[in-house]
Amino acid sequence: MTKTKVLYMVAIFAVSVLLLTTANAGAVSEEAQRSMERPLPHDCVEAEKADDPQVKVTLYTRCLDVEDKFTGPLDSYQRDNIHFHRANALFKLRRYAEALVDYDRFIANLPYGRGHVWAYHQRGLTHQAMGKRQLAVTDFNRALEDNPGAVDVRFDRGRLLAEMGLYQPAIEDLHMAATSSPENAVYANALAWLLATCPDAKIHNGKEAVRFALKALSIDRNAQYLDTLAAAQARKGDFKQAVETQQAALNLLRKDKAVQETIKEFTTRLSLYTAGKPYTQHRSE
Repeated sequence: MTKTKVLYMVAIFAVSVLLLTTANAGAVSEEAQRSMERPLPHDCVEAEKADDPQVKVTLYTRCLDVEDKFTGPLDSYQRDNIHFHRANALFKLRRYAEALVDYDRFIANLPYGRGHVWAYHQRGLTHQAMGKRQLAVTDFNRALEDNPGAVDVRFDRGRLLAEMGLYQPAIEDLHMAATSSPENAVYANALAWLLATCPDAKIHNGKEAVRFALKALSIDRNAQYLDTLAAAQARKGDFKQAVETQQAALNLLRKDKAVQETIKEFTTRLSLYTAGKPYTQHRSE
């Protein structure tokens, strides 16, 4: 098999990956199917294989700007999908304003504005990173209209709602994420932390907080999750156990040579539990 033939087959595979990631679980349109059968330029193929996001951005940009002499001009589906993948790389580089331009273009060209949960999710994360919380919530809501069972979107929306002080809907999202993905320690820990330390006393549930904190620790034992368990135990009223757990968390921090600010925070909570008081977040936390 010639090198040209190999490159052609790789290009066909790469464009199929690009387009399939943007399709619904339903039928693919005839136009999209034709795009899947056309090879991508070499730079796009190399961008897909690259690990470094800066390399990806450079190659995708070159792919968009230069017509490949072998594959010819990109069609509209290919071009839109390359903008989407470049946006993902820009997001990893924290070049949020540039990523937003690419996400906006991709979403604007979706048929009927529908059909791509990940695009709305990623644009929501981009808006959130830029401090545009309400726009982020709108994007998360839009993603969930297309797929109500998208657990990662529910989790990210829940965390954002908690930051915005909307604790009841935040708990609902975090609970759905933690129970739908029982092997995800991050989800379980986030739910336990809010149940134990929420500024709104109506949200407190020490028993459930302990249950989910223990679940997180059964998956990954670390200082952060021990800190959550201690807060949950204190909220439940088990201060003796909370002191022991928080001390264990501090021991792990010191062993790992954690930054002094984190050690100070953990020590402050230890003092509260020693005094028989639970820890409650301030609304700005």
